[in-house]
Amino acid sequence: MKIKVALNTKSRELSDSLDKVNGKARSATASAMDILNATEIAEKQLALFYIAKSSRIGAEMTYTSGGSVARAYKYTRIANRIKAVRGGSAWYVTSIERVELFPNQDGGIKVGLNAEQEKTALSQVRSKFYNI
Repeated sequence: MKIKVALNTKSRELSDSLDKVNGKARSATASAMDILNATEIAEKQLALFYIAKSSRIGAEMTYTSGGSVARAYKYTRIANRIKAVRGGSAWYVTSIERVELFPNQDGGIKVGLNAEQEKTALSQVRSKFYNI
């Protein structure tokens, strides 16, 4: 699966894929707009580490839907785990899966870097400090 994540995408391919995976579950599951927002946050995280747009190709993002719930909530929730990869100009969803979250778990966004991106990010962090 490789579905482009963009606001101006005319196809409903992403929404249809989510509907197929989720079935009737709606409460803690992701929508196409949630995925778009997650990719924008991932872009901002890459920008914070001064990774050039041309060097962002190959970065990975894992987004798990579903926020935190009260501790008194004792049931599992059905959520989504979406994996996406950064292409030349946009993010592409590579997998959508249905997962169960326990009350002590919540969703979030994790960004993975390849070796070259990690090297750039670490050099930027190190440049902000000096040796003692």
